[in-house]
Amino acid sequence: MKKSSKHITVMITICFLISLYGIVVISSNLPKFIKDKTDFRIDYSKKPFDFRFEVGEYSLYINSKAVTNIKNSSGKIINNIGRKVHDNTSYMLNKTSDVFKYVEEKVSNTVQHKVK
Repeated sequence: MKKSSKHITVMITICFLISLYGIVVISSNLPKFIKDKTDFRIDYSKKPFDFRFEVGEYSLYINSKAVTNIKNSSGKIINNIGRKVHDNTSYMLNKTSDVFKYVEEKVSNTVQHKVK
């Protein structure tokens, strides 16, 4: 990409995000009686963080507990992956060690038979 097209892309993205933020703030500040009559609703508050987006029968709900749940779940997943990698690596090392011991015994037996 050329330098000017990168600047245009950044400016368009910034304008889009500002517009989206404006829609969220304006929609969340509408009176309740107006929100009750529409299928499109946005409720938003910063403290405590609460974001609800509703379109007809479908809704998206994110609050501060969701961030905590994602953090805890991510930690559990990373720990499980680490444990699996450690277990599999240990298994591979043990098997490799067994193979080398077997080869060493065979070579040792062969050398002893040739020496006799």
